[in-house]
Order: sequence, then C-alpha cells, then structure tokens
Amino acid sequence: MNFILIYYAFTRNTRRMRFFLNFKMPPKRTTPYTRQKEFPNTFEVLNNTLVCLFCGHSVSWEYKVSISSHINSKIHIKNKQNHEATARNTQTLEEVLSVAESKKLVIKDLVKVFAEANIPLEKVDVLQPFLKKYCREGGAIPQADALRRNYLPGIYQQHMEDLKEYFQTKAVSIIVDETTDSRARSVVNVLFSYRGITRLVAVDFLDIVNNVTIGQLIIRTLTEWSIPFSFPRLLASDSAAYMKKSYREVLKPIMPQLIHSPCLAHILNLIR
Repeated sequence: MNFILIYYAFTRNTRRMRFFLNFKMPPKRTTPYTRQKEFPNTFEVLNNTLVCLFCGHSVSWEYKVSISSHINSKIHIKNKQNHEATARNTQTLEEVLSVAESKKLVIKDLVKVFAEANIPLEKVDVLQPFLKKYCREGGAIPQADALRRNYLPGIYQQHMEDLKEYFQTKAVSIIVDETTDSRARSVVNVLFSYRGITRLVAVDFLDIVNNVTIGQLIIRTLTEWSIPFSFPRLLASDSAAYMKKSYREVLKPIMPQLIHSPCLAHILNLIR
C-alpha cells in the first residue's frame, strides 16, 4: 500500500514538472509607452505616437531597430547637443538673482577688507586690470567712486551696529580729545574701551568747545549707545581746563562713580 502511494506521488510531481518546463510566458506586448521606458529622457508619447524630444517628429516604434537608427543618426545627435547647450546657457530668474547677489557679496567683502586694512578705495582703480585678467567676474567690480557711494555707507552702518551690540550696557572707559581739521574746525573724538578693546564711537564738529559742549557730547553718546550713566568708570582726556571743568561740573554730578584720569603724555608735553 505504501509503495503505491509513493509511486502515485512521484508520477504526479513529474507531470507537474513537465508542465512548468514546457510552459512559455506569452510575448510581452510592445506599445509606445514601453518604447519610451526603454529609451528614457528621449521620447514622449502623443496620441499613441512616439515623438522625439530633440527632433520634434514621430518615430516608428514597432521595431526597435528603427528607434536605434534614429538615435544614432547625425541629425538627432546634433539636435540633442544643441538642446543641452541651450539648457546650460538658459538661466532662471532665481539663478540670475543668485549670481547678482553673489557678486554684490564679493564687492561688499572687498570694500570691508580695504576699510579694515586702511587701504584707500582709490587703489581699486589701479587694481582693475589685474582683477579683470586673473579674477573671475573681476570686471564686475566698480570703480572707487561707486564703491564709496553704494557700498561703504552700508558697511559703515553694519560696523556701528556691531560696535553698539558689543559696548551697550558695558562698564566702559571713556576717552575724549579735541583737535582741529584742515579747515580749522574743532573736531571732538569719543572712544569707548572695554576689556582691552578700544574703538572710536563718535566724531563731532563743535562750533564752540567748552565744558558744557564736551559734557553734552559725552552724555548724548552714552544715551545713543544704551549705556546707563551708572556704568562708566573712567574718563581719560588731556589736561585742558575746560576738560577738567566738564568732568567736575557736568559729568561728576550725574556719574559720581566716574574717575578722571588726565593723559600722561599731555602732561609731559606741557612740562617740556
């Protein structure tokens, strides 16, 4: 009985194996869409017709050899190269704006470096032939007059904002001095110093220089820079009589913690 069952199972599995070995998948149906997948980024299907993206006309899709012949033709290759070149040269509005913004950033950084290195912007006019020859987009850098008019004010404003962010609400030391310019005008410079960092924060032209105008200038500068009157610790100036009087009668009453330190170099110059 067991032998009969084994024989039956064996013969049944053999018939199944023969069936699968002799079975053939039906041939794959060819359509314009299957041809489009075989040749990606080359054709599109319009009204059940295979159309070349680069040549603009239909191609017979029934036989693969006709499609291959079209792709390898000189006309198709030339049209594809022209299309790719046009695509590379065509820029979107976003790309144009991005390039323009990149150029502006380069120019701003150039002006900033010149200002930090104390290099006159007029030197750019001398460097322009070199920039055009060796720097990419070097010809986009304008002359010194345009740099001074269009870029320098913004860089100066950003520099002052950075200084205000650093010095505001700090116990700064105040350095003040008066001089005259080439037109014999009185120029008063105010500097702040905090933890070894000293910066010029105000330049003012005063018609009258005395204890009151100097005191008013210092008070106005502290207010503009958001520094409370209780924070400054030291006032450094020359030994001029109006400077001492400004400290005693204008500044000391509202800043009792302030100490006046006359400049030693001025004192030595007076002795000599």
